[in-house]
Amino acid sequence: MNIAEQHRQHVQRAIETTYEHQRIAAKKTFDKFSAGARAVVVAAEMQSGKSGIALVLAGLQRLALSDEAICDRKRLKDTLYLVTMADVALQEQAKRDLAPTPNIVISNFANFESALVTDFKHRAPKLIIIDECHYGSHIEAIRYSRVFDYIEKENTECCIVFISATPFSALYSAGADSILRHNFHTKLVFHKTGSDYHGIREMHRHNQLIKLSEDQRDFCDDSLLQKRFIRQFMEHEGPGWSLIRVPSSQASTAKQVLMAHGIAEEQIYIIGQKLVGVAEHELCSIDDFKSEYETAAMFDDKLIAITVAGFRAGVNFGQNMKENLINTWDSTIANIAAVVQANVGRACGYHQNTQAKHFTNLDAVRAYSDLLDHLEAKDNSEDFEGLHQLFEDICDKYQVRGIDRGTMIAPEPQVQLTKKLDDSATYLTKGYIAVPAKLSCIDADFSAYTSDPEVLEAIQLIRGEFLAEGTPYPKSGRAMKGDDKNWIKAQWVNGVTYDDYTPSCAKSRAIDFTAKLNDGIEVEFNQVVNPGGGEITADKRIMATIFSTYNLSRKKDAFKRAMDADDMTEICQLLGCEYDNTLILLYQRGEFSQSLTDQKRQDPIQISKIRSDSVFK
Repeated sequence: MNIAEQHRQHVQRAIETTYEHQRIAAKKTFDKFSAGARAVVVAAEMQSGKSGIALVLAGLQRLALSDEAICDRKRLKDTLYLVTMADVALQEQAKRDLAPTPNIVISNFANFESALVTDFKHRAPKLIIIDECHYGSHIEAIRYSRVFDYIEKENTECCIVFISATPFSALYSAGADSILRHNFHTKLVFHKTGSDYHGIREMHRHNQLIKLSEDQRDFCDDSLLQKRFIRQFMEHEGPGWSLIRVPSSQASTAKQVLMAHGIAEEQIYIIGQKLVGVAEHELCSIDDFKSEYETAAMFDDKLIAITVAGFRAGVNFGQNMKENLINTWDSTIANIAAVVQANVGRACGYHQNTQAKHFTNLDAVRAYSDLLDHLEAKDNSEDFEGLHQLFEDICDKYQVRGIDRGTMIAPEPQVQLTKKLDDSATYLTKGYIAVPAKLSCIDADFSAYTSDPEVLEAIQLIRGEFLAEGTPYPKSGRAMKGDDKNWIKAQWVNGVTYDDYTPSCAKSRAIDFTAKLNDGIEVEFNQVVNPGGGEITADKRIMATIFSTYNLSRKKDAFKRAMDADDMTEICQLLGCEYDNTLILLYQRGEFSQSLTDQKRQDPIQISKIRSDSVFK
């Protein structure tokens, strides 16, 4: 066994420590990158195994290296995992969870630049994973701008994964005029959990969710629901614990309420730091509480934790505590993400506790369930705009104040002017032609292939890109630059983009479009062009797909950076063209379709309750 194979087996063993559903989600994510996306939003429910998905992603990134690269120690670090919350404990937890993959560097937004300098001296990261991407998503947050600037301007080969149980601002922006849509071609992957997962939808089916209306959420107010919560705790037999979330000013009052109902002071713990009316010695950390619970369980005792915001996204109190959770109370009303990421979200996971009751904002939980159902149904469809309509429906159906911090809901509908780039003007494809580039012949004549002056000009402009510096040579980053060439959309096919066995690779698209045109089937020119990066189809008259051994992928670690002679033989035969080391496939824009345009056209002035102030825009 050679050294490269040993490295690959080590990675494979690490991947095999995860569950199949995690490996499936990671593989689907990587497939999106292979198909041309630079960003993927992974929606994974609370406590469903996001760390496992990240571990597999890091492993797949390492397996994608060439034999030479995987044996080079200087190229080991190739994945950066960023924790969005400034919480050292969460960062340490991530280091433990991802320890089997030595190619991953754990950091946070605050130390993003220093991590690049310190840990990626020899090679820039190939992959960035942002955990709990909903956190810090408001437009006022400056954290994401540094990352976006980096992958857009400094490291254009880097891909990025946004992962969260509530990635709603990212998804909403991906369907609008945003950096995620135009610059990164963002895609969606929904993590489908194993059958033993017990999440919010499962809790709903087991009638574990108790509605707290607007006037019932204050735990310190005397109410029937408050009495029911306390009675359930008191009547519980054996070890167990309860969790109450209150505003920061009410932690001490909540403790007094519990004691007034006969619960001993030594059974009550306040988790937090520097809370109003609570002495420092009365406070404890999450880890301290876990330890106290383990001790109490030894004596079949039960405890109550009062928290302000301690039990939030990323916090996992373990299998045993989830199994023995008695009930939770959450006064949160801010937005859907804040509600489901808090107490009820921490109770999710792989366990069988169907008896615990969760007193919470039921409208927010139901809205979240609807969102999950939609994401699961639309997985792989890229229907981000359909998500917009779902958000609107949720506004009408449920009494919620927002989706997350970056996407809020106004009390009344507001007039909004969308800045989304309008590519609704739809054209048909007039036809196509495939010709050998004949780069070895400076004065090659193509009049035998076509007499159309527009097509002939396009052929010469493309040839000029190869011959501009004399004899053609392998090169990456080819482009049709200049106002005299902008009417041509060019795809320079290389060894990576030629054939990855997906419908979106250059080979598959060429076969599909040409076959339909040969059969007289109408093909939208918009689909052929597939505009992005500020482009619209109306500005393009020719779409050129150039297959060539001279096109080089920017991915220096790719298994095959350029097409080879066998690839060229194959594509020339498929397109009925004589063999050449460079083949030019041209599609010409045809007639304007008013009917198709009318189906797509949207009014730029929209009325909506949704106000998106997301950093992802």
